[in-house]
Amino acid sequence: MQIGAILTLAGQRKSEGDDSEVPRRYARREPAGFLSGASRVLLDVLGQSLLDRTISKLRDFGTTQPTVIAEGAASSPVLPSHSAKTSAFIAAWDTAVSRCVQQGAELLLLLRVNAYSDLDYGELLQFHIDKQSSLTQGYGPTGSLDVALVNATLLRNANGAYRRTLSTLIPEQQRFFYRGYLNRLSKPQDFRKLVEDGLHGRCGLRPVGVETAPGVWCGPGAQVESSAVVSSPAFIGAGSRIAACCNISGASSIERNCEIDCGTVVDQSCILQDAYVGVGLDVRHSIVSNKKLFHLDRNIEVGIADRRLIGAARPIPFVLGAGSVSGATYNGWTD
Repeated sequence: MQIGAILTLAGQRKSEGDDSEVPRRYARREPAGFLSGASRVLLDVLGQSLLDRTISKLRDFGTTQPTVIAEGAASSPVLPSHSAKTSAFIAAWDTAVSRCVQQGAELLLLLRVNAYSDLDYGELLQFHIDKQSSLTQGYGPTGSLDVALVNATLLRNANGAYRRTLSTLIPEQQRFFYRGYLNRLSKPQDFRKLVEDGLHGRCGLRPVGVETAPGVWCGPGAQVESSAVVSSPAFIGAGSRIAACCNISGASSIERNCEIDCGTVVDQSCILQDAYVGVGLDVRHSIVSNKKLFHLDRNIEVGIADRRLIGAARPIPFVLGAGSVSGATYNGWTD
């Protein structure tokens, strides 16, 4: 059975421009834009973005190569309604559906990538087949999962926009109720919880790397100085460097190409890809990017202009074999 897949990326709620012109050393900002829209599924989480994880999962499920479409400033449902205004997104969506139909897809899987779940697409497909449904939409405890299966054969002779034909199927849809792990990533605290759950094995999201010590995963080229202490569970991403006398604890994640400078403590925090964290800092209960720090307890986003504190990581030469972390201490255990 040929299954086509169309993925849409959640729209951005507001612009997240460059903070290089922040006039003060620190600039407090409203948290609404932090990790909003598509940014939250394009960032690495334990070594791989949620978009890439979704595409890999669809490939294993057996779909054709999915089409990925970014929404505009306003979000759109997984099934655009017939009353939706014409836009670049609607036109691209209709074109993607047309391509799948013309290539002979028997089913269409429509998915809006804006959350993480352990949904088994095979179970969704079996439900769809058993119910002989024209349209099946996934639902969780708090509403739609923004995932649907559609019989593409019903679209082959559609007149006009495909979304109009699909909208006529909505009143007759079958609802597949999913009760497994779900994180809607509606706020930065949810992003942090997903990292914790992945490190503790509470969901299907697994670190991408080698488990170099019990509960400690490292990506290719990760470098940990011998005097650094990394307490499990923890993740050190590909090409990242943990300098001397650092302490990484509290189910923290350091994503790819980061640098944590000498003597810095990272506890119960996420350091996003390509970030530099300066010398002798104490980072706790936070999410750090190369421009900002979001404090999870206080729900405050702070832009930092002093790049000696937080900024973009310097490129680190990759040496074949440097991925080993020989001599590093892991919660009292040394390899």
